[in-house]
Amino acid sequence: MKIRELEHWPPQPSGSGKSFNLPLPQESMIEKVVNVINNDVHFIGTANGNEYRCRFEAPSEKVALDLKKILESSIGKSLLSIGNVDLPAN
Repeated sequence: MKIRELEHWPPQPSGSGKSFNLPLPQESMIEKVVNVINNDVHFIGTANGNEYRCRFEAPSEKVALDLKKILESSIGKSLLSIGNVDLPAN
């Protein structure tokens, strides 16, 4: 299964500030993986000079941990660009 085939991928970023516009997936660059809690992967992205947080609910804890590894190895890449990466088989 490819990352882009996960339901609700790519995740919607959250941010604050009146002038903050939510970035498109091709503009969203992976900055740092924060943690995995159960099935939730928390990471930080940047776009257009703004930092934002993302939370992605994976279908299982195993998928969340696999996605965390992929995100960590994809620092500096866009969310859209990693959509074609294969998740390890269960």
